[in-house]
Amino acid sequence: MKKIYILVFALALASSACKKSDLQLGNPNNPSLVSLETKTGIEYYSAGFYRQSGAVFDKSTFYNSVMGDEQFSSVGNFGMRFTQQVTAITLPAPYNTKIPNIFGVDQITQLRSLNNFAADASGSNAFQFTWQDAYLANGQANILLMALDNPKLEIPASEKATLQAWAYWWKGLLYSQIGSLYSQGIINNAADGTTNNNYVGHDAIIAEANANFEKAIALLKGINDADADYKATMVAITPSFNVTGTAITPSMWVRSCYTNEARNILVNTKVKDLNAAILTKVSDLASKGLVQGDQAFVRGMDVNSVNDLTAGTQIHPFLWNNDDINPSWQYTSERLVQDFKVGDKRKDNGIRLLGTTVVNVRARGIQFGSRYTPNAIEDGGYWTTGKAHVGKHLYAGSWEENALMLAEVQIRSGNIETGLGYIDDVRIAQGAQLAAVKGTGLDLNGALEELRKERRIGLFLRGVAFYDARRWGVTAPASQGGGRAGAIVLVPGSFTGGGAGYTALPCFIEYNYADYWDVPIDETAYNAQTTKATAQ
Repeated sequence: MKKIYILVFALALASSACKKSDLQLGNPNNPSLVSLETKTGIEYYSAGFYRQSGAVFDKSTFYNSVMGDEQFSSVGNFGMRFTQQVTAITLPAPYNTKIPNIFGVDQITQLRSLNNFAADASGSNAFQFTWQDAYLANGQANILLMALDNPKLEIPASEKATLQAWAYWWKGLLYSQIGSLYSQGIINNAADGTTNNNYVGHDAIIAEANANFEKAIALLKGINDADADYKATMVAITPSFNVTGTAITPSMWVRSCYTNEARNILVNTKVKDLNAAILTKVSDLASKGLVQGDQAFVRGMDVNSVNDLTAGTQIHPFLWNNDDINPSWQYTSERLVQDFKVGDKRKDNGIRLLGTTVVNVRARGIQFGSRYTPNAIEDGGYWTTGKAHVGKHLYAGSWEENALMLAEVQIRSGNIETGLGYIDDVRIAQGAQLAAVKGTGLDLNGALEELRKERRIGLFLRGVAFYDARRWGVTAPASQGGGRAGAIVLVPGSFTGGGAGYTALPCFIEYNYADYWDVPIDETAYNAQTTKATAQ
């Protein structure tokens, strides 16, 4: 059953990416397609990664954003509101009221209660989506690698190497998603659609992700930046809505791989466990990572919503948070807005007031409230778009993220001024127009606070907010030092004796989120586990 499911999906991907005349199937029980024996067919198939893999990064960005409290969503679609089920919010004096969530259980208990087929059918089981999309796309990458070794396929050597790197790149990204979100995963490199029941811990999955990035690096280092076949291949497999003014060269792509390897190590290591050896490893990788001026990989949109997967949907991070076209889906968190420093032009340009403030939406929790929303890109903002369908989402790292990883390594290694310089560089490049922090005499705690704020603001919607909150200990139980003090919450008057309306109060939020999720029932019901997978 598992094998058939993957193969049917892979064939469907090929059919969506290829012309009808290319789809003359051979043995329907064999994943090999006659179309993959042609240059045009295999290029169409390779471009098809943006169909399913795009969904992986859309959904994982949504979950990461809301659990990282840079946005919130009160809707049950994809189980989103349950992923941000904080344990309690305590009001400040003179109220001192502790308000538990409406279900009376913590986040992981709630999520586990929805890890069943009934919740699957209703779309409420958050565990299922990233897992399903990632492994289906991973299967596509396995088939691509197999097809590229078919002697009947006649393509230039550098095109073959480019497409092999493309497959390993996606496998690296997909395993990164699984290893950074789930407690366990499966390493599956079989091209025939079969899987296995060898569940390994998330650390092993992250190691596999980085191993795939290294395979891509080895291939790309053998391709010259001026190689004509490489350039033609990248044009063929890059949808028009993703085209940027700067083409991604093999050297830039190599640096993207190193940035993602560094991210994988950093975001999956708790701050308390960041020893000198780990910091050195992150530094070694990030030092070879993306630099300012590099073009990183993006997910764009077509202004006419043609063939960019957004028509009739909200499937893009820049569409879900626009209250003009998708009211009640996602809103900017008050806790993000309070992290902007006074005078930051990114707030002036990028954030605006909602037409109508939302408070305790649908009575689902007072964390679901905000006065703010992103300003549309077409109106001078950065993080959302309306009907103009403009903007490109950096789904796989950026030079800013790489710079802030180097900043963190330097600050934690005692080189505070050097680290602060990287933070200033990011702020200058993003037009923050803030005074430099390098040379101001900040101590370690002051420098780390600048880093925390800049990762929140400079990397908004870059898919790291939850990972950061997890490793910094914010999402841990209050009894273990977790939670956030002074977090602005729009508290309804019914909780303060103020009647109608609300008051913005600095509260203590106990998130108490699981570090890693359980394997979804979609997998375990049909692929028995050798060991029990539990969230951590």
